[in-house]
Amino acid sequence: MMTNNNLTTQDTNSVERRIAEYIGALTLKHLVNTQVLLDTPNDSPALYVWTLPDRAVLILDPLQVKRMSLITSHRFLHDLTTVLQGRRVVMMNHRGIFFQVGYWPEPAHELTAKPLDLSKQSSPLHVPMGMTHQGELWLSVVEMDAVLIGGARRMGKTNLLHAWISALLQGKEVRLILFDGKNGVEFARYRDQARMQVAEKLGDALGELFAEMNKRFEILSRESISSIAEYNKLRGAGERLERIVLIVDELAYALQEPGVEDVLVDLIARGGAVGIHPVLATQRPSSDVITPRLKGNLVTRIALPVPDRASSMVILDRAGAESIAKTPGRLLIAHGARLTEAQAFVSADTVPAKESNQLQSPRLSEREMKLAQAAVEHDGWFRVREIAEATGEPRDWVNDVAKRWQVLGWLTEVQRNASGHQMGRKVTSSLTALIQSNGSGGQAD
Repeated sequence: MMTNNNLTTQDTNSVERRIAEYIGALTLKHLVNTQVLLDTPNDSPALYVWTLPDRAVLILDPLQVKRMSLITSHRFLHDLTTVLQGRRVVMMNHRGIFFQVGYWPEPAHELTAKPLDLSKQSSPLHVPMGMTHQGELWLSVVEMDAVLIGGARRMGKTNLLHAWISALLQGKEVRLILFDGKNGVEFARYRDQARMQVAEKLGDALGELFAEMNKRFEILSRESISSIAEYNKLRGAGERLERIVLIVDELAYALQEPGVEDVLVDLIARGGAVGIHPVLATQRPSSDVITPRLKGNLVTRIALPVPDRASSMVILDRAGAESIAKTPGRLLIAHGARLTEAQAFVSADTVPAKESNQLQSPRLSEREMKLAQAAVEHDGWFRVREIAEATGEPRDWVNDVAKRWQVLGWLTEVQRNASGHQMGRKVTSSLTALIQSNGSGGQAD
C-alpha cells in the first residue's frame, strides 16, 4: 500500500492505478471542501482506493465522517459526479461507504439547440426541457407541480414557454390559461385553439381559477378523496377533472393588478392537489418581483442566463445561473434535489414536419419570407432594427427569428468590424437556397 496524506491506494504501476489515484485525490478534496470529515482525523486514512479492471472502488472510513446524512444524499452524489468530470458514480453504504467510479467520463451529449420533435413526448402531460449531457429531457407538469422560470431579457424564456404550450396542445389533456403582459399579443396565435384561454387581464382569469380550485376541493372532500389523480381513476372519460396549467409570461406585469399576488400564493400552495399547476416566468429575477411568499411553494426552478449571482440566488436559491453560457435557451433546472444544465430546443413553429424519420424541406411562413427578402435587399445583412423597420414587424419578434435562424445555420453569428463593433448577422447560402425553393414552390401559410 502507498499512503499519501489521508489517501491510500494499491501500489501498482498500471494506467488504471494512476487514474484511480487522480479520482481518489479529487474525491478527498471534495470531502474536505464540503466539511463532512472530522476536524481531527485519527491515524488511519479516511479514503482507500482499489483498482479493478473497469472501475475504481473508493472506500470511505465511516468513523471519520461527521455528516453521514450528507454523504448519503442524492445531492452529494450529484456534486461528486460533477467534481469527477462526469464519471459515473455508484454508492453503497454497507459496513462502510463504497463509491464505485468508472475510469473514463461517460460520453456526453453536446449542449446544442436541436429542433423540437413533439413525437418524443412520452405522455400528454410532458413538456420539453431541452438537451442535457445525458440526452433529451422532458418533465411532466404533474411532477414539476408549480414552476418558476427566470432569466435575463432575450435569453429564451418565451421560446421555452411556446415549446411547452405546443407539447400540451398536442397532448390534448390539459386546459391552458395564458397571460403575457402584452395585452395578449405574444399568445394571440393560440386564441382559436381548444382548451385555451388567453387573458388580457390576469385578475379576471385568476378569479375564475380560484373559484374552480375551491369547487374541486369540495368535490374531493365530498368523495373522501385526497387528490385529483385518485378521483380520475374512479371516473369515466367524460367525468374526469382535466388538469389546468396557468402560464404567466411576465410576472412583474401581472403583479401590478391588485390582489393578484394573494391569489397566486394560494394557487401555488394548494392548486397541485386539484390539478392546477402555475408556471410563473419573469425577466426581472429580483426579490421585489419574486417575493418570498411566491417562492415558498414553487418547487421547480428554472434559470436561464442572468447577469449576476444575486439573480441566480433569487431564482434557484443557489449560485450558478450567472456562470452558464450566455446562449439563448441555456438553462439550469432545480428539480427533485438535482441541478441539471440543458439547452432548450428550437421552437416548434420553425421546425419542419417529420415523415419516415426524414426531415421534409423546411418552409418559410409568409412573415418569415418578408424578413428573408428584406435581408437580401440589404446586401445579405440581417440587422434586426433595419429588418424590423423595413417589414413593419415587431423588433422583439424579428430578434427571436434571427436567433433561431442562426441556430439552424441560416444566418451567421453576429459579425464585428476591426474595432469590435457589431455589424449584424449575414445570410448564409442555406437561407438563400431556402428563399429560392420557397419562391418557386409557393409560400407556407
